[in-house]
Amino acid sequence: MIILYTMERELRQLKELIKNKIHHSFLLQHIEEPKINDCKLYFLNHILNKSTLAPETKEQLIITSMLVQIALDIHEQVPDSNKLDNSPSIGVDSQLAILAGDYYSGLYYWLLSEIEEREFIKLLATTIKQINELKMELYFLENGTIDQFLTYHKQIGSLLITNLARYFGLENFTPIMEEVLLTDIIINGSIDGLLLQDKEKVLGIQINKTNDMIDNLKNESLMHGIADLFHSMVYQHTSSELD
Repeated sequence: MIILYTMERELRQLKELIKNKIHHSFLLQHIEEPKINDCKLYFLNHILNKSTLAPETKEQLIITSMLVQIALDIHEQVPDSNKLDNSPSIGVDSQLAILAGDYYSGLYYWLLSEIEEREFIKLLATTIKQINELKMELYFLENGTIDQFLTYHKQIGSLLITNLARYFGLENFTPIMEEVLLTDIIINGSIDGLLLQDKEKVLGIQINKTNDMIDNLKNESLMHGIADLFHSMVYQHTSSELD
């Protein structure tokens, strides 16, 4: 219980620090406030806590990684003008969204330069390149199966976390991280319309698969933490569907 309480306190503190970093009064007048993904923050905190880095460095790397994710998410939300009727040029809101993503990207480079983590900068840059390549492959995927779409979304949504896990020697836990994050993606609807047509069926299969993986985790402390996170996510979705 003490470990769980400590983790919850750390996550609350990190979330506040990230909120302070991403707050920009002008941008927030024109775009939605960026969302901080609780699942990814949990996994980042767990991964960095397993490292031997100084506490201040761990904190900076977690904040920086979340800024990378926020920048990627904001760019992802920009409407595709080629798919919109009567939209020959990109709108002001879309331009601001792009600038917001670039602004948060600049923030993480600045933070990393302060702690001189060159290898970490290289890792994040490589990950961003890989994610953008996967997004392009998904964009041009035609007549794909549900499994193919799910695989792409899982890779895009979890690559930042899994690359960091491998970097810090926690590759054994990447499969469960991928499945929890994919469940989060399906629940929040940030996935192709093809899947949304049969969302509850896809989600049910995904929940059962992830539950089985959690039950088979040999690391007891990680199992309890992920189980709590996962069950809370599913419960919130179920409750909102019943409202």
